[in-house]
Amino acid sequence: MLEQEASADFEAGMKILEEGGDDVVNCLDGDTHARLLEWGGMARHLRYDLDGALACYEKASDLDPTNPELLVKRAGVKMDGGKHEDAEKLFEEALGMDPDAVDALLHRANLNMLRARPEQAKADLNRLLGLRPDHLLARLRLATVLMSTDDIDGAKQQLDMAESADSNNSEVHSYRGELYFAGSAFAEARAEFDKAIACDPNNPTPYVNAALSVMNTPGPNGGVPDVAEAIKLLEKAIKKDPLFYAAYVHLGQLKLSLATDLKAAREVVELYDKGLSFCRTEDEAKDIVSMRVLSQAQLDAAAALKMETLNMQ
Repeated sequence: MLEQEASADFEAGMKILEEGGDDVVNCLDGDTHARLLEWGGMARHLRYDLDGALACYEKASDLDPTNPELLVKRAGVKMDGGKHEDAEKLFEEALGMDPDAVDALLHRANLNMLRARPEQAKADLNRLLGLRPDHLLARLRLATVLMSTDDIDGAKQQLDMAESADSNNSEVHSYRGELYFAGSAFAEARAEFDKAIACDPNNPTPYVNAALSVMNTPGPNGGVPDVAEAIKLLEKAIKKDPLFYAAYVHLGQLKLSLATDLKAAREVVELYDKGLSFCRTEDEAKDIVSMRVLSQAQLDAAAALKMETLNMQ
C-alpha cells in the first residue's frame, strides 16, 4: 500500500514537471530535477511502463551523467524488455564509471543467468561479495547459481552463511526451500516455505512454492495430495499480490482438475481472464492464454456434446 501511495506521489510530481514546461524546470536545481525523473522512472518501471521508465531514466542521466546507478536502472528496463545486449553495454558503462558498483554487479549476474552464462554470473557475485561480504541478496543469488550448476554443497554453504547473518529473512528460507524442492525433499521444502511466510506474510512467492510442495507430497497411505490445501495457499498468494501471474496458472490448473460441472469450469476461465488482465510481459500472457485455451476447449467440447458436466463417464 505504501509503495502504491509513493508511486502515485511520484507520478503526480512527474505530471507537474511535464505539464509545467520551462517554468517548472527552471525552479529546480539540476540534482532535484534528476532525482524527480529517477523516482518517476522507478514508479513507471514498477507498473511495467518500460518506455515511460526508460524515458525518465535517460533524461535523468543527461542531467547526472556520472551516476552509475542510473545506468543500472536503464539496464534493468532493457532486461525486462528482452534487450539483453543493450543491458550488458549499460552495465559495462556503469562499471567503467565505478568498478565497485555493487548494484551493477548484482544485476549483471542476473543478466548472465538469463543468458545461460553461470560462470560469468558466479564471477560477478563473488566479486560483489568480496566488496560486501554482508550483501545477503548476492549470497542468495550465488546459492541459486551454484544450484544451477549442481554444486549442491556450495549452495548449502552459501545458504548457511546467509541464515547466520539473518535467520528471520523470508528470502533465506525461500531459497533453502527451493533447494530442498530441487532434491525432491518436499516435506522439508514445505517447512522452509512456511518459515518464509511467517517471516514475511505479504510475500506471495512462498505461498505458491508451498502449494507446489503440497501437490508433490502424497496423502496418507500414498493417497492423493491435499489439493484443497494447495488451492488455499494459491488463493492466499493472489490475495497478497494480484499481479502474481504464476499463482493464477497453478490455481486454474488445480481448480479445473476438480471441476465436474460446467459452472466450475467457467469460473476457471474467468480466473484466467482476471490473471491475464494483470500480466506484465508477453511470456506471462502466453502462459495464461495457453491454459485458458485448454480450459475453454473443454467447455466447448462439453457444449458440443450437450453435456451438463465434465465427467466423461
